Amino acid sequence: MRAGRRTATAVKTATAGALAARSAAPVEADPAYHRAILKIALELKKPSAQGYDAIVERTIRTMKLDPEGFRRYLGENGARNMSLLLATARGPGL
Repeated sequence: MRAGRRTATAVKTATAGALAARSAAPVEADPAYHRAILKIALELKKPSAQGYDAIVERTIRTMKLDPEGFRRYLGENGARNMSLLLATARGPGL
């Protein structure tokens, strides 16, 4: 009985580990999202730039991006993508 219990526990642990690894794997983002981030950063650099939210909305609309998907991408990768975007926008010349 003990060997059977160990096997069942090992299988459950392995399955849980595989599921956790799959959910932790980065999801492939639409390449247009990367271009949109660059476009937003360039727009923010302009002296006559509108607010961040207005620029994001206009970029989503003009590039015909999935609004929910793009905002989710920005949110999930916020620490990396948004910091890069804001650093680019605030930095000196491009």
